[in-house]
Amino acid sequence: MCRKRVRSPSDKTAQPTVGSVDNQFIDMSRFLQAHPSCVQQLSLLRSAAVAWLVAIGGCGAVVCPEPLVDVDGACQKLDIVPAGEPEPLVERCDGVDNDGDNAVDEDWPELGEACGDGAGIGECVAGEYVCAEGGMGVVCEGAVGPTDEVCDGKDNDCDGTEDNGPEEVCDGEDNDCDGLIDEGVLSIKDEVFGDYATVTAVDAGFVLARLIGSQVRVETYDTNGDRTGHHDDVDRPNLETTFLDSDSVGKRVLIAFGKHAFHVLDVDVDSALVPIIVETRALHEDWNQPRKLGVYDPPYHPRVVASPSRFVGYRDLVTFALNPFAIDNLLGLAQAPTVAMEVPLFRVFDAAGTFVVWEQSNNVRAGWLLDDGVVVLDIDVARGHSPSIALGKGGPGLLYLQDGRRRLSELAGLTLLCLEGRFCGDAIEAQGLQANPTGPTALAYDEAMDTWFVATGTELLVVGRGADGPAVKQVEVRDSLGDAPNRIDVAVSGGTAAFVQSAKNGESALTFLGCF
Repeated sequence: MCRKRVRSPSDKTAQPTVGSVDNQFIDMSRFLQAHPSCVQQLSLLRSAAVAWLVAIGGCGAVVCPEPLVDVDGACQKLDIVPAGEPEPLVERCDGVDNDGDNAVDEDWPELGEACGDGAGIGECVAGEYVCAEGGMGVVCEGAVGPTDEVCDGKDNDCDGTEDNGPEEVCDGEDNDCDGLIDEGVLSIKDEVFGDYATVTAVDAGFVLARLIGSQVRVETYDTNGDRTGHHDDVDRPNLETTFLDSDSVGKRVLIAFGKHAFHVLDVDVDSALVPIIVETRALHEDWNQPRKLGVYDPPYHPRVVASPSRFVGYRDLVTFALNPFAIDNLLGLAQAPTVAMEVPLFRVFDAAGTFVVWEQSNNVRAGWLLDDGVVVLDIDVARGHSPSIALGKGGPGLLYLQDGRRRLSELAGLTLLCLEGRFCGDAIEAQGLQANPTGPTALAYDEAMDTWFVATGTELLVVGRGADGPAVKQVEVRDSLGDAPNRIDVAVSGGTAAFVQSAKNGESALTFLGCF
């Protein structure tokens, strides 16, 4: 806009010259004021004069001496900041030539290229570098990178090999994808007792029976191998006892003990693992033995079976017999035993469910034992000795010794022939095992892990299913007893196995193997 001229302080003493525009305006003003009739003309004249003065001074041409500057028509002193270099134009990743050099996104040569770890290997998929939000870089979009290996037939970690997982941990899973569960990582808890003991499995734990002075104590353990603190005791009806044996079905536990005369305890175990002894029954006197025979020194002692409920074994040196009884009482034990003629005289034997196996010459023979004493099938199932039998998936499993080797067969329940595609006389071998294993033997199966728990003498083995036969997952040598064991129990509950080894001197060792 047009601004009036402002004199600087140095012009204060300067006087307008005669004939100047200013003087002319002043003289005219005085003249017109002297004539009131001319006031309106004075106002018009003054406006015209101002406009003329501005015109001759120039629009916006106010001149201020340094260091003053014109600010809206007034000369003022300001801090003068010299103008800096203009900001340079910066290239951004946005598909535009921001810096004007005729190149687009030239600072990111990787833009549009493939990206991602392990791309093209296994489950990994390549992505593409694209501009990041904000335009100041690039990001990899659409890539699928390596993940932890899982057992699914895929190469999840993109190392070129399928199902080669991390190290195995004790959690009931196949972490390293080798087809075996918890191999080599089971923990151990054990303790030693001064007298005979036996163990069997129930839901969520185990029932251990052992001799304490003049009593039989029945107590429970959880699947971590810890005592629950619950127990029940009963006075021993006969103080001469060289063995205990036990079996279970559901919440019912049966415990047999004796030497020359025999008794059975009927025990109820509730969901809190509290055991209650509900009945004690002596067997018929036909089972009583003269002291000189020594028939019931382990491993030839009788067995008690929970399902079907029965007491089986050698009544004397030449007579194999059984006493069936009801599912809710022990009355059948008071009846005279039923003879099973097909089982030959005094042999190492074992029983599980309706199945019985025994040594015969150089063979292991097996059959179904009916309540009337008839043995159905009655066939040779292997060449060997020291047999043990346990119920598995689809039928019984058979453990025996042959030519210095442990062997395992999985039999069909109906035919007692080897199940197709499963173990059939397969040798159980692993580094560190005894070259010539000895008995006694014992066997138990865990279906959840598809694992057999095997005992031969002082060695406890965990056996899984390898690609070429039995795979030994873990070996433990337990020789804490003063004498070699002559009787072994094995039971499995909740992925944990419990072993009891008993020796002739009366000592027993309890060992737990599991994830705890």
